[in-house]
Amino acid sequence: MKYTTTTSGIERGILTSTYKEEIKRDIRIAKRKSLSRIKSLVLNHQGKLESQTGTILQVSLFVIAIIVISF
Repeated sequence: MKYTTTTSGIERGILTSTYKEEIKRDIRIAKRKSLSRIKSLVLNHQGKLESQTGTILQVSLFVIAIIVISF
């Protein structure tokens, strides 16, 4: 095994604690980004669905109004 001398003492192993902390930080950032990406996808999809539903209702009411007026 490789021994590394740092200001906090001797670290044993291939991966130093600095490297391990960097990896942990990168994983936390990646998780945060993926969670926010999923959340934004859900919110965007929900907004589009509500918009499509509103449009369908408006067109339906317009068609019904035209049918009622014409008869």
